[in-house]
Amino acid sequence: MSLFSNINKNNKNIAIIDKLGNEYTYSELSEMINNFAGIFEKGSKSLILVRGKNNIESLIGYLGGISSGNTVLMIDASIDTELFNNIVESYKPEFIWQPADNKGKGCSYNYKSYELIRTDYEHDDNLYKDLSLVMLTSGSTGSPKGARLTLNNINSNAKAIAEYLSLDDTERPITNLPINYVYGLSVINSHLHVGATILLTDNSIVQREFWQFFKEYNATSFSGVPYTYEMLKILNFLKMDLKSLRYFTQAGGKLNSKLADEFIKYSKEKNVKFFIMYGQTEATARMSYLPPELNDKKVNSIGIPIPGGRLSVRTETGEEICISSKEGTLYYEGDNVMLGYAQNRVDLSKGDELNGCLNTHDIAYFDEDSFYYITGRESRFIKIVGKRINLEEIEQYLKKDGFNCIVGGFDELIVVAATDKESSKEIKRIIIKKFKIDYENIDIYYVPELLKTSNGKIDYKGIFKSYKRG
Repeated sequence: MSLFSNINKNNKNIAIIDKLGNEYTYSELSEMINNFAGIFEKGSKSLILVRGKNNIESLIGYLGGISSGNTVLMIDASIDTELFNNIVESYKPEFIWQPADNKGKGCSYNYKSYELIRTDYEHDDNLYKDLSLVMLTSGSTGSPKGARLTLNNINSNAKAIAEYLSLDDTERPITNLPINYVYGLSVINSHLHVGATILLTDNSIVQREFWQFFKEYNATSFSGVPYTYEMLKILNFLKMDLKSLRYFTQAGGKLNSKLADEFIKYSKEKNVKFFIMYGQTEATARMSYLPPELNDKKVNSIGIPIPGGRLSVRTETGEEICISSKEGTLYYEGDNVMLGYAQNRVDLSKGDELNGCLNTHDIAYFDEDSFYYITGRESRFIKIVGKRINLEEIEQYLKKDGFNCIVGGFDELIVVAATDKESSKEIKRIIIKKFKIDYENIDIYYVPELLKTSNGKIDYKGIFKSYKRG
């Protein structure tokens, strides 16, 4: 059963309650989706860029764009102008669904606070027939690299998540993660799939209004990245008594063991379920989960594959490792695996390049019970507040500005090795402004020179060998 079939099937249920208390039934949601979809020419496939917020307008743009047979590209509505222009120029969307600027130029449709703008890019009719959604993999840096996803990818992952979370139409998840982030979008998809009521808000967990909304409308779940849980600890969440809460989930990077233990203990005391999960944008969201009853025993594990999925560990030559505790590269197979990557408009014409098999580029092993554990990362990416950061992109930007430095790091921390002690403040200022990364997630490491290996390449390992974290 598809996401859109279920939206129509559950027509009497309340689909959405927004932060102002406005309620929309599934029947009303379906009508709004159809109205949006009806704007576009049938038999012609266009790219619609949606500047997403956690509001009904963005949701209509996402669902209406896909249901009309077009392709939707989701980005953060608050992205800065330079990064936005870079993405637009790379992908050349025919339409942009965005907060209205009241200028009326090029506006072909509006709903509430949003307007649909027809751009000056010519329609090329070359979008791949099954391409429904493009989700950027490094949204916080503005890189145009995206995952090309199909409706089948979305449906299969929504169904799998709903199955292992045992979701039904009595659920009321609250949207504390952004709609343009694949984890946040998967929460919406999986709950629409079962006819649940989504509490739609863009308020932050640090705001009183968020918790007032949570309590007034009896939220049954929330989801978070490691940073979310760090903030919840500061906010004394562990002392809160949220009577309607049924479960909460964590993904978007590894939660430190001490903090995980505290939330596991809380879940037991309050008799709610705590799901630790693992996923990537390239797999439409989730690839594995840890059953809550095993949180104590397997706390450092990413768990087992989602329903319909398969994990494996392979050698450098691609041979599957069948011995427990032996490390290799983690692979995932399933219907939720993307078609492939895109960097620009031309790439959106490509078909399925992966055939349902994804190299996660994470180093992992499995134990004697076939539970998986990640021990490191192959590629030069880290995660900060659940968003993947391209270290190479930051390094090249700094070098372009004249800094003699390299960039490394760990999850939640960027480390810049620089040869000029006086450049620390300026480097931090640039990273904060350009890449929207917080001050505490950046450290500058002084080195007298940037060492090179015997073949003339930068010796990252040697340079960061003496760095001591925090």
